[in-house]
Amino acid sequence: MELKQGENRLFLLTEEGIEAGEIIYEVSEDRLFIIKHTYTHDGFTGQGVGKKLLHGMVEKAREEGKKIRPVCEFAEAVLKKKEDYHDVLEK
Repeated sequence: MELKQGENRLFLLTEEGIEAGEIIYEVSEDRLFIIKHTYTHDGFTGQGVGKKLLHGMVEKAREEGKKIRPVCEFAEAVLKKKEDYHDVLEK
């Protein structure tokens, strides 16, 4: 799967060009990515799509020097559980 950037979203495409899932986010004035929604499309559950998307979001935050505020319950749970993501988690 390939991670792609859209306007205020990251999404994963399969080799066939099918969208497997997406993260919807906002960018705040105080240099935050606010993750609003993480969604895995039908037929792709159980394949780690959400975690791959979150990893991409963490890398994007690191590259751009931003922090992440997870509003989405899934994103919040994963980001708080994974200690190596705490550097980008809003305190």
